[in-house]
Amino acid sequence: HNLPRETAGYVPAFLANMYIFEYAEAHGFKKIKPEFPLVETDTVLVKNMITLDQVAEVTGTPVEKLQFLNPSYKLDIIPVIKGENYYLRLPRDVVGTFVNNETQIYAHVKEELANREKPLPQFFNATDRVRYRVQSGDYLGKIARRYGVRVSQIKSWNGLRSNNLKIGQRLTIYPRKPYTQTATSTAKTTDKKVVTKPIPG
Repeated sequence: HNLPRETAGYVPAFLANMYIFEYAEAHGFKKIKPEFPLVETDTVLVKNMITLDQVAEVTGTPVEKLQFLNPSYKLDIIPVIKGENYYLRLPRDVVGTFVNNETQIYAHVKEELANREKPLPQFFNATDRVRYRVQSGDYLGKIARRYGVRVSQIKSWNGLRSNNLKIGQRLTIYPRKPYTQTATSTAKTTDKKVVTKPIPG
């Protein structure tokens, strides 16, 4: 209770992970040989937005394998954002194929993305965060849908342990889709409790 809310949200989880690593065997955890030794993979710098589905198509690599090697891309999309570098990890036996055919691959990807009926989510720089003030009638699921993020992400960014919110409470959000900042988001509010709704599973 003496820690800032953001710190209190991740420090206990970090300590719990350290404990599990130290006493894994005592709690029934078993060491499993990695599916891919690191030396059998390599990375390539991504030059244009591409999805793991598209990488699977052009390299013949199962998408499940790509997801395993690239766990940071939660939406299976590798974005291109100015000032940031994003890398794709591939099995070494297909890295050469990808690099030697980059021009054709990106041309194919660009054409395929242009023909999609539903556009991919728009990505923002991490610096484009939003400070949202909770309004009457708000609940986490509603706010998450508005900004194209998950409830669990909002809770993690703000160190929330429950789904309860208060009117006037400020939340830090890193939006995944275009949004409009309305005047009501900065309106003066009281510290009255918000009636919360159950979050869909």
